[in-house]
Amino acid sequence: MPETESFDYSLWIPNDPRAVPICRRTIRLILTMHGLIRLADVAELMAAELVSNAVRHTKGPAGLRVHWSGTGTLRVGAWDADPSPP
Repeated sequence: MPETESFDYSLWIPNDPRAVPICRRTIRLILTMHGLIRLADVAELMAAELVSNAVRHTKGPAGLRVHWSGTGTLRVGAWDADPSPP
């Protein structure tokens, strides 16, 4: 798949520390399949930090989003479903 096409992936994860390495592997696979392997190390680190914070400081499930704009911007975000603040 050409690098110029945009994409958007979301992954829902349970509140479980084992979700962190799964997110790291998933983001590496996504970037590899889209020809963006050069961004994988930094994106993995960002995803691991965001997901581990969501798992550590909340009680509900969380999510990870990976978005490539197609113009050179990769966004990695995480959110949680816990209604109370951490």
